[in-house]
Amino acid sequence: MAEGRNRRLWDHTAAIAAAALSSFRDKMIDPAKLNPYRSGGKRSKGIPLTAENIDILKTVFAKNIGSLAGKPGPNAKERRT
Repeated sequence: MAEGRNRRLWDHTAAIAAAALSSFRDKMIDPAKLNPYRSGGKRSKGIPLTAENIDILKTVFAKNIGSLAGKPGPNAKERRT
């Protein structure tokens, strides 16, 4: 059901984008070429997760986990009383 809605929304978006792009060109653009569901090509599966990718994600997102739990994180400054 959700995929059907996504297909319908992409049909609408591709039609609008094709009309906009065609106004700047001499020939019409087929909306199916702009629609990832109708283009016939393989869809991207994203970036594969590897140990290196996970380490990068940890350095970006895990540094604030301690502050969310009420504990000072590794980059927190000491409080002076």
